[in-house]
Amino acid sequence: MLALYKRLLDRIGAVEQALGIGLILLIVVAITVQVFTRYALGRPLAWVEESATYAFIWMVFVGASLGLKLGRHIVIATFGTHLPPRVAAALRTLVWLLVLVTLTVLVVQGNKVMGVEGRSMTISLPVELPRSWFYSLPLTLSAASMALTTVYLLLQEMAVVFGRHEAPPTPPPVII
Repeated sequence: MLALYKRLLDRIGAVEQALGIGLILLIVVAITVQVFTRYALGRPLAWVEESATYAFIWMVFVGASLGLKLGRHIVIATFGTHLPPRVAAALRTLVWLLVLVTLTVLVVQGNKVMGVEGRSMTISLPVELPRSWFYSLPLTLSAASMALTTVYLLLQEMAVVFGRHEAPPTPPPVII
């Protein structure tokens, strides 16, 4: 069952990666257009800065979610590496529970904020859109996606705690 769940997370991660790449391209194209219209034509477009900012906000949250799926977030594991595997897995289980609680709070609060923030509209885009699409929506979706990933990581650690799987090998420390 964990393997099926992992495939689902991998597919979500592939969508997040494609979205992130698309957002980076949108930012590069928008800023290039802005430079051209400002300096070559002398008539900058008003919506470019706002759209690039919104794309950057989405990119940050999508990237945070993808980073968790790929195990790319910073981990300080000094204490846990000196513990027996099952005890270390129990400690990581506690950490993932705390992360899951935090992400759940973010999803619940993000949904509440979207209602309020949705009454305010964008300023300079060619079309009026609720500002919640660019602030609370990416936060809420990212937190929900990270919560799904956290549940998987939590189940993975619990399998080690209860002796159903061996602990994954500890990566060597990174020395800077």
